Amino acid sequence: MTGKGEGLGMTGESEGLTMTGLSELTPKAIPALLALAVVGCASVRLPGLTYARVATKSLPSAAECLVIEPPSYARSPARRYPVLVFLHDGYGNVRTLERRGVAADLFARMAEGRLPEFLVVAPGASGSWFSDSRDGKRRWEEFLTGDLLRQLATRYRILPGRGARAITGISMGGFGAVKIGLKHPDLFGTVSSLSGALIPIQWEDLDRYNWITRLTLKRVFGNRPDANTLAANDVWEILHGARFEAPPFQAHLRAGNEDFYGLDGVAAQFGSYMNERGIPTEVVLEPGDHDWKYWRRALVAIAEWHAKRFSYDSEGAREP
Repeated sequence: MTGKGEGLGMTGESEGLTMTGLSELTPKAIPALLALAVVGCASVRLPGLTYARVATKSLPSAAECLVIEPPSYARSPARRYPVLVFLHDGYGNVRTLERRGVAADLFARMAEGRLPEFLVVAPGASGSWFSDSRDGKRRWEEFLTGDLLRQLATRYRILPGRGARAITGISMGGFGAVKIGLKHPDLFGTVSSLSGALIPIQWEDLDRYNWITRLTLKRVFGNRPDANTLAANDVWEILHGARFEAPPFQAHLRAGNEDFYGLDGVAAQFGSYMNERGIPTEVVLEPGDHDWKYWRRALVAIAEWHAKRFSYDSEGAREP
């Protein structure tokens, strides 16, 4: 979506997952670099932050991902960590967390002991709704639930099991995170959404939305009323048809109560429906709009929520 609010809307060349970034830095160097990163100094990259290319047959070319390694990662080679997958908003890209200061915020809290340590992985997929396109050329859901997780498990010291995996997203990415959680309940122990576009998207619903939302939805899911995959990707329809013998995961829906698109009301309604369908879901509505002034601080709360519910290894701190 677009309007007053923010968006609804790389390096390496070898096969597999390749990395670029800074070498390990001494602990004394971290505070000064964090200060520069927070104020937006483009010439300084956050320690532990790299960009990766992940080879996959699900996409026309390798996917680009931002990766944040926690502060102790390089100096604790025996330790394994949980991982949080972040899906950006419609105007976002692979650099969103770095550019908006969120990467520095999370890394600083981990370094100071205010947030338990985990990896963050953020693929860049502008305008994709983090879904499989009807034409089959860009299968983002397939990538996120397949090659991405397999490659990460091979390259990084990530704890196995769904209790150590989580997924979250903003706006368009919030839609993607919740949809993937519902369709693949065995993969993630916790699922969250911030100002999530958890909207009905069947063909007859499209006229409710602005032109850019209609354009991107039709581009991904099909532009004809008799030839589209909208219903199959509608989170309301997916949830309606879901059957769980036990709670599949814990969920957290968060939004600003001044959201330009009214997605706070959507979060409240969808959260209530998730609870009815057997998914324990918290809904937090708080001051904020559909923009980065709100999202930057709210993402810290989202990260804290996941951190309290992750599984950790014997060396990992569960609470700061």
